[in-house]
Amino acid sequence: MKKSGILNPDLSYAIARLGHTDTWAIADCGLPIPEHVEVIDLALVFGIPSFAQVVAAILNEVVVEGVFIAEQTPAAIRELLHTEAEEISHEELKERISNCAFVVRTGETTPYANAIFKAGVSF
Repeated sequence: MKKSGILNPDLSYAIARLGHTDTWAIADCGLPIPEHVEVIDLALVFGIPSFAQVVAAILNEVVVEGVFIAEQTPAAIRELLHTEAEEISHEELKERISNCAFVVRTGETTPYANAIFKAGVSF
């Protein structure tokens, strides 16, 4: 058994497969996700796990060089990203989801609690 870090085997595997410039997303429970995109569904009930909990856990393990959010993304969600994000329209964000390596679906119910992350490198 792992000593620390992400315990969900699907999420741990997906993170380990990321390469420089790959994109992946953390989404609220209502974001439409195209069928061809891998979904790692962590949603249990409304609000659990929260966007904040999932972001905190994943950002402890992944190098991020960019983030994309919808223009409507609330300040409370923006603050969780710990970096300045590029704003795009919500429609464009939904289009870009189709190019993500995977999407982590949370139980979050805050509207526009979605972010696309671009993987960086640690060297």
